[in-house]
Amino acid sequence: MRLKLKNTEKYLKAYTKELLKLTIKELDRDDRVRNYNTQTITSRITASGSLKESLNISEKSSDSILQLNIKGNSYAEDIDEGTTSTAVSKGKIIQWINNKNGFKDLSGNVLDLNNIKKVERIAGLISKSLNFNGIKATNFLTDIVNSRIKELKNIEAPIGLDIESDIDNVLLKLGYKKKDKDTYTIETKTIQ
Repeated sequence: MRLKLKNTEKYLKAYTKELLKLTIKELDRDDRVRNYNTQTITSRITASGSLKESLNISEKSSDSILQLNIKGNSYAEDIDEGTTSTAVSKGKIIQWINNKNGFKDLSGNVLDLNNIKKVERIAGLISKSLNFNGIKATNFLTDIVNSRIKELKNIEAPIGLDIESDIDNVLLKLGYKKKDKDTYTIETKTIQ
């Protein structure tokens, strides 16, 4: 006999959907500020949109486990937590610069994407910097989870509803025996 957790599952699925929605919203924010040694940058976390497009909810369930995960491109954790060193090819950086609308150089000037030599030079410098310095943490995922973790304390209400609606099953799982329609008994032994 499996305990029916319909309300609890519904609550957890809604919670996970909300986390996904907030993650997408966070990736789209134009006012994300990151402070570096050389400058402060205010821009979106995502450049090409591929991270946002990769996000989805993965659901697995068995008799006793419901597993809900938000999945996406693996570099999302690197952007969130930061890294000490990251190897990225110059070609990938060039692609990233081209995807990033209005990429600005250190002087604050919008980079002319037709100036291939300048784009390659900047891509080489960024690649080298990532290799030596890594990625600065944005904490965009960590902040979302920390701000929403308190909502999990409210899970007691749907759990209570599930127990209430499936009390027969709960009592049987706890070792009670059904005597008649509304009566349950449990055998106990006194140990001396």
